[in-house]
Amino acid sequence: MTNRVNNSHIKKDCPTPIYMQVVDYLRENIASGAWEQASKIPSEVELMSTLGVSRGSIKKAISKLVDEGLLEQIQGKGTYVKSKDIPFPLTEGLISFSESLIEQGLSFETNILDCEIRKSDEDISRHLGIVEGSDYLHLERVRSVEGEPVMFIENNINMALVPGIETADFVNEGLFAIIERLSGHQIEYSKTSFVAKLADTQRADALGLSTQSPLLQQLQTVYLDNDSAIEYARVWLKSSRFQLGTVFQRRH
Repeated sequence: MTNRVNNSHIKKDCPTPIYMQVVDYLRENIASGAWEQASKIPSEVELMSTLGVSRGSIKKAISKLVDEGLLEQIQGKGTYVKSKDIPFPLTEGLISFSESLIEQGLSFETNILDCEIRKSDEDISRHLGIVEGSDYLHLERVRSVEGEPVMFIENNINMALVPGIETADFVNEGLFAIIERLSGHQIEYSKTSFVAKLADTQRADALGLSTQSPLLQQLQTVYLDNDSAIEYARVWLKSSRFQLGTVFQRRH
């Protein structure tokens, strides 16, 4: 990492508190791009040497920018420039995560962990409206945005309504597009909820987190235009990266 040259040294006789001058220095490096998103900033010792201030001032400045959401501290690793949140507007209607990322111009890639035909248990049968023991397609994927794994996706798909879906290219084509192409129907609506979860070992390993890290889980059943349930999904999202938003209108 190339550190930005500090042309305006900390002024010890300035009325502005020392730690706030350090805050300004850190913020300038982030805003200018000298320290890129997700990059590690210089250590406290390095900053003390560069700026000629005490560790207490460095710690206080870093703590302020952590509270502001510009920095994040990872235990045992150091302090990093926090990546920008990925917005997912809930007011735009039913849209897949891949469609939302494309609209935002964010580069992403998909890694397939599992794709197999399974026999439905009671839970899957209830969500898909199929007889228990019926075939369905179970798909597990990790999606990375700009090189960082941010979501673990588990899709359970009613194969009877989408012939040939087990051979589809889930890396290069969106799931909603595949379903509409193979079923001959439009995806019409979903029943969706979000809950807070802690990462288990599987999800933590896939997302590069420690176990018990906070995640946001999306539970969603998707329906076609004939009211048939086509997919039941469980999606685990890095809570530090996603921002869900909507617009509420006042009831009169």
